[in-house]
Amino acid sequence: MPAVRALKPDAAGLTLEWADGASSRFPWLWLRDHAHDAETLHPVTQQRQLFTAALPADLTGEARLDGDAVEIAWPEGTSRLPLSFLARHRSPAGADIGVAVAPETWDAASLGATPAVPYERIMAGDEGLKDWLALVARRGFAIASGTPATPAATEALIRRVGYIRETIFGGFYDFTADLAKADTAYTTLELRPHTDGTYAQDAPGLQMLHCLSFDGSGGESIIVDGFAIAERLRREAPQHYATLALVAVPGQYIGDGVHLMAARPVLRHDHAGRLAQVSFNNYDRAPFLLPEAEMRAFYAALAAFDRLANDPALQWRHRLAPGEALLFDNWRVLHGRAAYEGKRRLCGAYLNHEDFDSRLRLLGLG
Repeated sequence: MPAVRALKPDAAGLTLEWADGASSRFPWLWLRDHAHDAETLHPVTQQRQLFTAALPADLTGEARLDGDAVEIAWPEGTSRLPLSFLARHRSPAGADIGVAVAPETWDAASLGATPAVPYERIMAGDEGLKDWLALVARRGFAIASGTPATPAATEALIRRVGYIRETIFGGFYDFTADLAKADTAYTTLELRPHTDGTYAQDAPGLQMLHCLSFDGSGGESIIVDGFAIAERLRREAPQHYATLALVAVPGQYIGDGVHLMAARPVLRHDHAGRLAQVSFNNYDRAPFLLPEAEMRAFYAALAAFDRLANDPALQWRHRLAPGEALLFDNWRVLHGRAAYEGKRRLCGAYLNHEDFDSRLRLLGLG
């Protein structure tokens, strides 16, 4: 439990001096806005009930230590703020919505054994699910080994993570190379590494694919760590990194009664400047024209990225067998598939990224 040595109020706010010698400064308005009394913070929904805009700009309070909390008397009442809560905000910082599992970039040599957790462990309890999702968060993908080769078992597995996202491909999908949709995935052709949904304003966060049956040859699956590609470009070709972080690249899907379009950089950063998403699909890139010098710079950066994505030294390659349900982060890794001959049946679904992150937090990884 964090300990406070002294409280030092003044007209503008409250200073907490912590037992370790550090100090924190909290404006009175912030303390009132974040009070933990039931009238301010609903005890069930955890939603703020306070009409913050009605607070006077010159609000002040009288503070005292009360066990594991700071109690503050306001002109209209009293509220408490737990020391544990104040300790989480002891230093000013921008919004942090990340999870506690840090990505570990990899290439073919450093990846080691294929990240995997047995299906039975995942389905049996939260510890197995936690181990599996931690691997996905850390490496960008992981297999649920020993998954029964049925749509029902696969759907039950993905619903352990979150609810299934509906897209133009439906919710849970079960398909073969029959061109039932206007997408190269519904053929036997080679699929070079890419991310899905570059034509969607909010691209699917994760995807599961499970090969239910395969009678043929070829069809090796490919996963590439897009964050590792970005690291290498930042280090070796910073001009290409800057271009891919700046130019909004349009994607589109035409067919099946829709014409979807969206645009974002190949390397999208969050408000703190951290790489948050890799968005790359040369199949779905829509036409656009920049001024000549900018267009040349874009093509040079695009080629540098795509060459790395197709470098076997950066790829995990494996022909998925029935029983190997693959879950991967579509905002981080690129996926692809070698051309094949024969009959191949796959099933799977998309998840929203916020639902994956939510599950990590609920499992204690947030």
